[in-house]
Amino acid sequence: MHLLGSRAVVAAAVVLVLNLGTAPPAADAATGTFIYAGCSPSRYSPNTAFESNLNSLLSSIASTASSSGAAYNSFTAGGGGAGPEPEAPNTAAAYGLYQCRGDLSPGDCESCVRETVARLGAVCANAYAASLQADGCYVRYDAANFIGRADTTTAYRKCSASTSRDGAFLSGRDGVLGELQDAAAGYRLSTSGTVQGVAQCLGDVAASDCAACLAEAVGQLKGACGTALAADVYLAQCYVRYWANGYYFRGNSDNSGDDVGRTVAIIIGILAGLAVLVENAIQ
Repeated sequence: MHLLGSRAVVAAAVVLVLNLGTAPPAADAATGTFIYAGCSPSRYSPNTAFESNLNSLLSSIASTASSSGAAYNSFTAGGGGAGPEPEAPNTAAAYGLYQCRGDLSPGDCESCVRETVARLGAVCANAYAASLQADGCYVRYDAANFIGRADTTTAYRKCSASTSRDGAFLSGRDGVLGELQDAAAGYRLSTSGTVQGVAQCLGDVAASDCAACLAEAVGQLKGACGTALAADVYLAQCYVRYWANGYYFRGNSDNSGDDVGRTVAIIIGILAGLAVLVENAIQ
């Protein structure tokens, strides 16, 4: 991956990880629990056309999540004209989307999206592109039109420190990942033995692109995480997660040190210069 240098982004992201803490175990995990965030290194100036369009976009995201009950929606605000600064994109338009985890109620989806929009504005102030993934929802915006474009860029990956070569665990994990890889649309939950997992593609992704994204995510989980008892991979348009009983990341002792004290901040390139924090807990 192409590495981008940005101390300010690293510092802001690390502070966010340290301050938001961890959530309860899997079944009770708080929907707003932070997973990762990213901000583009380029910034827009106040009182510009892009700022006006972005404010309108974020307002639409928050209000639509509460009024429509939809788990996914995409938005465009403004368009045309030159960027307000030389290094800015050549349009003042803003593009964005939100998506909630497939098992959330409309009320929980609304709460998660509203909270995530507020956090995104605080963490990525004046950024031309930004994203924030919480346990229950995802919000992203950009000055470039990324909506519906196939992309399997890795945004975040984490593998538990604890591993197992137990045959029953490995069989259950492979069974879960096999079922999740076939989830060509929407949200899917899978259980096999002591292993559980979930997968979801963005709502605007075609079935063939979703299948390709899930296959890439599953391949990364097996290749990078080996026999880890829990692992997450979030790509630009899908995610796949699995965990053995008792090893869910958000709220277990196995990874408490990894989540805070051993966080490694890495700035990587993703979609038009978007810089994303990756927590790398591979031991």
